[in-house]
Amino acid sequence: MRQPGRRFWLPTTAAVLAVAVVVLPFRLAAVGPGGGFADVTALGDAVTSGFVDFWSAGATDLPTDLAKAVDFWARFHVVKAILAAALLVTLVSLGPRVLASSVRARSVPQRLLAALVVLLHVSVAVLALLVVVANIQGAVAPLSSVVGLMTVTGPDPELAASTAEVRHALAAGEHPPALGRLLADFTTYHVVMAWLGGLVTVGLVVTAVLLWRRRARVARTDRRLRRLVLALAGGVLVLAGFFGVITAANISTAARPAPALLGFFHGGA
Repeated sequence: MRQPGRRFWLPTTAAVLAVAVVVLPFRLAAVGPGGGFADVTALGDAVTSGFVDFWSAGATDLPTDLAKAVDFWARFHVVKAILAAALLVTLVSLGPRVLASSVRARSVPQRLLAALVVLLHVSVAVLALLVVVANIQGAVAPLSSVVGLMTVTGPDPELAASTAEVRHALAAGEHPPALGRLLADFTTYHVVMAWLGGLVTVGLVVTAVLLWRRRARVARTDRRLRRLVLALAGGVLVLAGFFGVITAANISTAARPAPALLGFFHGGA
């Protein structure tokens, strides 16, 4: 016999995990060696001062402030990836129940509510997938990720001088040790995303095929379920196309990282 509270276990878990993904990573990352930072602004300030020291030293080793920020940011990404992955698994497990509820809806208000629930469910699942992928990337190459917190076009004169030297070296094709470290990590950053994007693309295509086969097994009289499964399969294929484009872009950047890194130090994303 099904326990009374079992019906609400997965939705409650999903809601708790959704909040945890947003609230907990910055706090939990501070538990590791070196502690944490008061807020993102304090982290950005530490990255800025650490980067100036790193570039002026000219070596591959990271100065204390920057190393602390990189380690913290790596932990942040690991925590966020784990929580987002748990959320994604929970949402996938909850999916059949959400679809079944949508199909059972009879009145117009019930159908509208069911459609909103399906849309919310799918949207959060897609967002969770994006968060997982992005945070695995950041965890593997945290230096490139945390450097993104710097305002390279900001008013800090020391940072402005350092970034100007970085731009000059990149434009001239020079590779001093510090720049070599940046380029190596930046390349890794995009190689990781290329692999992840490729795997996700294949996984989504397989999922779309499975959904299409599932639709073929649904009785033709059950038109609502057939339309819903078809819409999901189409949405999954669109998402696969999106990840395919992301994969191609990251392969291109990994093959020629210097122009993209130069673009970042010119103030690009």
